[in-house]
Amino acid sequence: MKKLLVTFLLVVLFVSFVSSVVFAEEPITLTFAAIKFYGEDPMKPLIEKYQQENPNIKINFIQLPSPNNSTEVHQWLVTNLAAKTGDLDVITADCIWFPEFTSAGWLLDVTDKFTPDEQKDYFKGAVETVSYQGKLYGIPWFVDGGLLYYRKDLLEKYGVQPPKTWDELVSSTKKILQGENNPKLKGFLWQAKQAEVLVCDLVEFLGSTGRVLDAKGKVVINNEQGKKTAQLMHDLIFKEQITPEEVNTFDEEPSRTVFTDGNAIYLRNWTYVWNVSQNKDQSSVVDKVGIVPMPAFSGAASASCLGGYQWGISSASKHPEEAVKFAQFLSSYDSQKFFAKVLSLTPTRPKVYEDTEIAKTNPFLVSLKDVFVGTTPRPITPVYPEVSLALQSSFSKICSTKDIDVNAELDTLAKQIEDIVAQK
Repeated sequence: MKKLLVTFLLVVLFVSFVSSVVFAEEPITLTFAAIKFYGEDPMKPLIEKYQQENPNIKINFIQLPSPNNSTEVHQWLVTNLAAKTGDLDVITADCIWFPEFTSAGWLLDVTDKFTPDEQKDYFKGAVETVSYQGKLYGIPWFVDGGLLYYRKDLLEKYGVQPPKTWDELVSSTKKILQGENNPKLKGFLWQAKQAEVLVCDLVEFLGSTGRVLDAKGKVVINNEQGKKTAQLMHDLIFKEQITPEEVNTFDEEPSRTVFTDGNAIYLRNWTYVWNVSQNKDQSSVVDKVGIVPMPAFSGAASASCLGGYQWGISSASKHPEEAVKFAQFLSSYDSQKFFAKVLSLTPTRPKVYEDTEIAKTNPFLVSLKDVFVGTTPRPITPVYPEVSLALQSSFSKICSTKDIDVNAELDTLAKQIEDIVAQK
């Protein structure tokens, strides 16, 4: 009997050992597709950390293009999510894509896994970004917004205050350009390339009161505010001539490099530019840069386009519970602090701004907290990609054609968007 009992126990131990080995050799694999960043890519150390803490999870990482190639990123995600193969688990998605992806049924409903108490740990706008028809389909990551960067040394030299209005920006730019008499020095740079960033710039030119669609979904881009905005964008290039025509080929990085090379007075861009501008290996204007909110029309408030990417989980994921937990890890306080330190990504958790280490190493980021409490979104509609392409095409024409009837172009654009929205 003793021999039989010993034999039995040995068999049980052997089976347990074999089972554990098999389990260890076959961990759950999550496929994670994330955008590439302009500077150091932070995903690898976070993935390694998560895998160390969760040895039964293996992360298959797919690096997507950077946000300035958002059209390509969007198309890749649409193709893979629509296939519903279950081969994709966690993604990074631009905030403007959530209505489209959720209405198509491509994202997992995480309402029950993202409790009201947990939602309070984030900016309200960040939670709204991943919401659709009263439910949650994502977990916040970072928000972003457009800012006006300026050369402190040049403004001080000519006794100019940072502009609050477009008129002030135009007059101060002309004054400095005339005084410097430097053919290499550009005035005001922004991004007019026929790409998503042009729509972002448009939102900020429109200001706090301007919209493409009103709250009821009516097309209003061709109202008085819209036409005044389009005329300004055109005139900065062709009438005032403080923005060079090559802006029509610029997205984020080409415009940034001109500025950080010391060859521009003003630059509209995202928050990432600050760290680059203060890096001696990448910038010729270290300690010479200031930031202020975007200018506005006289009597109106500044607008900063709501940007940023959030975490989404594919509704076809074969491991939804594990995918949600991984997304929650990426959105945790420690992870958001890490992204803030490495890339100056603007946290969606207000408490990260109060972190003593962040306050000491990146006071610039802390100064943005109030800016991102309220930002201006791009048009909210399930057919946003089609609306965006129409806006890009029309405003690219406005910004690249000297002799154009701006009002007529906007009326044509409005009719085009009305037809797009009607097909919803």
